[in-house]
Amino acid sequence: MKIRKQVYELSLSDITEFPVWEFAVDEEGEDGQDEATVKPLEFTAPLDPSDGMFVLQAEFLLADGTKMQGYLSPALQNELGYIQPTVITENGQIGFWSGIMQPSQEVITSNYNSLGKSPEQIFPLAFKSKVGVLGDPVEGIINGFSFYSQDRKVQFIR
Repeated sequence: MKIRKQVYELSLSDITEFPVWEFAVDEEGEDGQDEATVKPLEFTAPLDPSDGMFVLQAEFLLADGTKMQGYLSPALQNELGYIQPTVITENGQIGFWSGIMQPSQEVITSNYNSLGKSPEQIFPLAFKSKVGVLGDPVEGIINGFSFYSQDRKVQFIR
């Protein structure tokens, strides 16, 4: 089976059918593939994050009790910048990590529109991997759209 997708194109059916995707770093030179290319992975639980770079099916619980599906990346460090939790909606993916760039108000408003919720209905948002991971469980709380400030501290904006 040779299924390859860009991680930012994964759909709800993709993560339901294949709860673990591996970054195809060994295939980056192949036509049409790059550092964002993922492939489904058959695995034996628990998954060891030190074996490679993965995205795992995850469940999200919004502040209003709504459950949503998406993915996250297991990491040796349980920090948002490494885990990068992402909700998948019918309107596309909603990432809660923006790296060193503060998300614009336009992006934040678009995300709220895609989720069909207000900030108070979404945050704080809990997430948890639906796949067993070796070591600590991959779970956490998100208090807003997050990014690194200039002094490398995680900041949240709603």
